[in-house]
Amino acid sequence: MKKAPRDVAWYQATLNRVPDTAQQMFRDYSGIPDDKVLEHIHRIRDQAWEILPYPCIGVFRFLDFPACLSPIYPEVLARVSDGETFLDLGCCFGQDIRKLVQDGAPSDNIIGVDTEARFIDLGYELFDDRNKLKARFETGDVFAEDFLSKYRGKVDIIFLGSFLHLFTFDQQVAIVAQLEKLLRPVPGSLVFGRHMAIEEKGGTLRRNALGWDLYHHSSDTISLLWEKAPEGKYRVESALVPYASEGWDNGVNWQGGNDVRQQYFSAKRL
Repeated sequence: MKKAPRDVAWYQATLNRVPDTAQQMFRDYSGIPDDKVLEHIHRIRDQAWEILPYPCIGVFRFLDFPACLSPIYPEVLARVSDGETFLDLGCCFGQDIRKLVQDGAPSDNIIGVDTEARFIDLGYELFDDRNKLKARFETGDVFAEDFLSKYRGKVDIIFLGSFLHLFTFDQQVAIVAQLEKLLRPVPGSLVFGRHMAIEEKGGTLRRNALGWDLYHHSSDTISLLWEKAPEGKYRVESALVPYASEGWDNGVNWQGGNDVRQQYFSAKRL
């Protein structure tokens, strides 16, 4: 089998410093000794790279635990801790799920979804918790008519980490319609996440070094997206922050230049 190329700008051969949150997670949640963490991360990362050589894997971006960086995370943690149901769509290794559990949320009402089952399996290896984590993991296509049909109307909070920017605006409108089927049709149901963005007028597709066209939102376009939700009305909040990661060494010029930002957003049903 042909190996995934490593002579690309979005593959960082070594992680020179384990980010503080990641170090704490591997020590306190997974019980991995500090002097074993770096080797452990490299081993799992390189297995994942051979499955799908995504930038978030190549530059160790999965170690950001992005959900906890969202301004609305304290509310999310409190609500899940009180028994509400949380779904991570595009969960990859399920890193944000583990962080939520480590922060005190029970894992019984947490669901992770990805198209790639092998990432879910590697998540158990990465966090060494197959015998203790009670979260449910599913695979599925968000555009499928029967997508997660057994969870329809049963989810309180959905997290979208580096997800929406993979799709055109029209595809995102279809995704929002699918999310509404999963959410409880009550005030307070919540979708939050982060994705690529730009400070200028949003709504543009920009090609990165991988040859992918990524959709760059602005505050206007993320609000417009949720105005097109077929059922409910939503209060949308968003903020642009630098596109950065603690584990990176080589910058982000390959991703489209220094004008690229990331956007944290939340959409709460009224």
